[in-house]
Amino acid sequence: MEQESEPINGTAAEKEPRKRPWRSRLWEWTDFGEKTLWDWLQLLSALAIPVVLAVAGFWFAAWQGERQQAIEDQRANVERDVEDQRAQDTALQAYLDQMTELILEKNLRDSKEESEVRTLARARTLTVLGRLGPDRKRSVLQFLYESTLVQQSNPIVDLENADLSEANLRLDNLIDANLSDANLRGAELSDANLSDATLRGANLSDATLAYATLVYANLSDADLRGADLRAADLSYANLSYAKLNEADLRGAKLSDATLLEADLRGANLNGAEGVTKRQLEAEFVQLENTIMPDGSKHD
Repeated sequence: MEQESEPINGTAAEKEPRKRPWRSRLWEWTDFGEKTLWDWLQLLSALAIPVVLAVAGFWFAAWQGERQQAIEDQRANVERDVEDQRAQDTALQAYLDQMTELILEKNLRDSKEESEVRTLARARTLTVLGRLGPDRKRSVLQFLYESTLVQQSNPIVDLENADLSEANLRLDNLIDANLSDANLRGAELSDANLSDATLRGANLSDATLAYATLVYANLSDADLRGADLRAADLSYANLSYAKLNEADLRGAKLSDATLLEADLRGANLNGAEGVTKRQLEAEFVQLENTIMPDGSKHD
């Protein structure tokens, strides 16, 4: 019989012990496998503290930078405001000095229409108004009025297109003032006395004229859209062709006022005195969505 052959034990490589993966050896070397949950929590805490401190440091540094930048921006804004106010004061004083010279030395009041001195006075007025804020614009108008340069009876300085927007014009007396075609958008004229004043074609949109006196004032073709005219006295005023859309005329006095073809769409006339629906319709006033004096709404 043939002898049974010995079993083949494999190659030499197979006889050598197989090396374990490096991850397994690392695990054993670091004792990770023997760590308890508490050990892991302690390890994670120890690792988290520097991370948290680093993040907090970055956040604090960024917050400090933003805060410092905000302080610097605020300081810069204050400095700009101060410088702007200073520049406005300088411009106003220079204007008043120049106009006084034109009045006293160039006979501005006695000058002829379209004369060189009047042209110069108008140019200087329009220029300075474009550079001034609300209160200083009031100073300019008050100077012109008290110097009798803008009275309707003898207007010497023409304020057509003059920038009086947002101006604070709460003046006791602007009687007979000529402000035709001036830009008075958003101006503050509450309680002002504008009796007999001419505001023909002026832009008074969004202006505040609450409790103002406008008796016999000429507001024909004026833009009064969104204006506040609560309790204003508009007796005998001329509002022909005026745009009064969305205007607030609650409690206004409109006795004998002329409203020929005025646009009162969306206006509020609740409690207005001296005017009726019949009168408004007879003057061909546009009344769509207008709240009438009796509180009813016109279709």
